[in-house]
Amino acid sequence: MRILCITDKQINEHETALKGIFEHHILEYCECYMVYFTKDSKVAISVDNKLIFPYSTKHRNFVKTLLRLNYNLNDFDFIIVRNFYSIAKQILPFSQKIVFWETFPHDYRRIYEAKRDKKAILRKSIEYKIKYYLHTKILEKCLAYMGSTPHFKDMFYSHLTIPTSYIPNGIDFSLCNLELIKKNISQINTPLKLLYIGSIDKNRQMLEIIDAINEVNSDFVLDIFSSSENSEMDKIKEITKQNNKIRLRNSVPFNEIFNIIPNYDIGLGIIPNTPLYSVASPIKVMEYASNGVIPLINDLPEYIRLFDENSAFFTKFDKTHITSTIESIIKTDKNKLIEKKQNLLKLAQAKLDYKNIAKDIYNFLLTL
Repeated sequence: MRILCITDKQINEHETALKGIFEHHILEYCECYMVYFTKDSKVAISVDNKLIFPYSTKHRNFVKTLLRLNYNLNDFDFIIVRNFYSIAKQILPFSQKIVFWETFPHDYRRIYEAKRDKKAILRKSIEYKIKYYLHTKILEKCLAYMGSTPHFKDMFYSHLTIPTSYIPNGIDFSLCNLELIKKNISQINTPLKLLYIGSIDKNRQMLEIIDAINEVNSDFVLDIFSSSENSEMDKIKEITKQNNKIRLRNSVPFNEIFNIIPNYDIGLGIIPNTPLYSVASPIKVMEYASNGVIPLINDLPEYIRLFDENSAFFTKFDKTHITSTIESIIKTDKNKLIEKKQNLLKLAQAKLDYKNIAKDIYNFLLTL
């Protein structure tokens, strides 16, 4: 089997599912050629099985550019297109071997934010309906559809009749620091160490979560690693000036985070269960889990599918409940927390390993 995986990423971006699945574990079963993009050059190049296209080909001349590198669409058994409907539209007149892979409801985000901010609702509603109609027509011509979770299709494309599956986020355990993980699952820090890595913005409502944690009276430390710069972050900075238990850290390169995560006890994975995120597969929680850091999470469908009370702590998305839940965690017997860490790592190895996810994807492709 030969796959052409067309990403939605710049060549210098690190995306764990692309690296862990299509550049690593799925190669056990098939050949895989990757297409990345660049805004720094108007010339396409090929390096081994990696093709680097000018970003403009997202909108035009994608097939011609592929031909210039001596590749033909018919050279591949499956063409996986990640998020870029404009590329799927270019390819469909020449091949219907497309498996469309959607990782986030990008189209819906604009109308969600309009309703949240009560601005331009009518205009953005019309824009969304037009895009939804056009994109659905593209999907109907594809060979198959894969969302980021089992809930994606049900939420946005319940009427779609083509074969469907999903590609969740997970972990490439070969990147993990096994020595640090082994140490982490056998101890609990004093004071308890909490961790958040990721973006901070209005949609994630991280400010509300930090506000709740700011009310915790027990002893703890929360380290926040984020490169976000916006009004939400400015307000969190003000909180950290008043509460030295909550600390802002500089964001770290991807290759360093696996030496940082296993130094913590609890990872914050609370995300509002809105239509924007109810189909999400939050990568940071997968990274916490694979490093023995117990996730503090809420009722997101993907969380409920993967975790239970033996491997995670659950809270309602409510300021009072978040505060009381963290107070309760801090007071939990250390041996019970250690047991939870160990249960969590076993679950992560069974459910989150990209090696297993890659095999599931390969088996799905065999059915098409």
